[in-house]
Amino acid sequence: MAPKRRAAAAAKAGGKKAKEEPKDAFTSTKEALLAAGPQVKGRRKVDEHCSLSASGEVHEDYDCMLNQTNIGHNNNKFYVIQVIQANNRFFSWNRWGRVGEVGQSKLSPFDKLENAIKDFEKKFKDKTKNSWSDRSNFVSHPGKYTMIEVDGEQDAEVKVDDVDGKVVKVSKNVLPCTLNDATKNLVQLIFSTDMFKEAMECMNLDIKKMPLGKLSKMQIAKGFEVLEEIEAAMNQRRGGARLEELSSKFFTAIPHNFGRNRPPTIDSKEIVEQKKEMLMVLADIELAQTLKSETEKAQEEMIETVPHPLDQDYNSLRCVLSLLDTKTETFKV
Repeated sequence: MAPKRRAAAAAKAGGKKAKEEPKDAFTSTKEALLAAGPQVKGRRKVDEHCSLSASGEVHEDYDCMLNQTNIGHNNNKFYVIQVIQANNRFFSWNRWGRVGEVGQSKLSPFDKLENAIKDFEKKFKDKTKNSWSDRSNFVSHPGKYTMIEVDGEQDAEVKVDDVDGKVVKVSKNVLPCTLNDATKNLVQLIFSTDMFKEAMECMNLDIKKMPLGKLSKMQIAKGFEVLEEIEAAMNQRRGGARLEELSSKFFTAIPHNFGRNRPPTIDSKEIVEQKKEMLMVLADIELAQTLKSETEKAQEEMIETVPHPLDQDYNSLRCVLSLLDTKTETFKV
């Protein structure tokens, strides 16, 4: 009996199904990011280059980052739009330019909130060809900007107690670290901000536009999906024009800082693998930052004695790390 027929007969007889091929790390990570779904955004922050960054606040969720890369026209540009409230007045803030640069900006004052919102929505429609009210069904259009999903700013304020109407800062007694030196060094590396910055800079990622861990899980997953499209186009031996189009799509989804240089076309397996590695790093950064954020939220209730920060980071990993004996076979592997 032919192998296929034997397999079919075994299935009918209640036999075991053929073992599925294990998924590679790239596919598993992409599926995990997609499964996480949309994230709840935290407090939004006024663009740091706006003169109202210290005194104003973003009105509700009227805040967006747009990006557009077109390799053929050497476009690699961003557009920021916000509605800002400050001193009982409302403003529409716009800043635009090439990725990695401060660019140009415009701050327009309005006496009424509805006028500032109207200006925001009009600009969003002009730049993306999408309606702000229907942004959950955003569709990218040729020659227009694409909305980049970023996480809201984490609340970095010092937590305080409110006692008899007075704000009182509570001092904390931080306990000594309980980790051994090897585990301590590993945890420091996992949560190292400097390591994240160095990894991003080596990969030409725009740190200014993409603060550590700020690209959402869904946005990173979009980068994974575009790379899969590029791989499929290569396997089908599609022409350079198609690869250039998909490369522009990738750099739009995952902003890169190329300076004034023309963005390169992703046209080889080697470059695809480099970009896969980059996305894996981004996913690791997002995960580490999420774990750290959860740890900080757990400390919202002020207590006088808290674990050492490294112990908090270690506990957020929800696992047990132990040193391997250098004489074991596992260590030799």
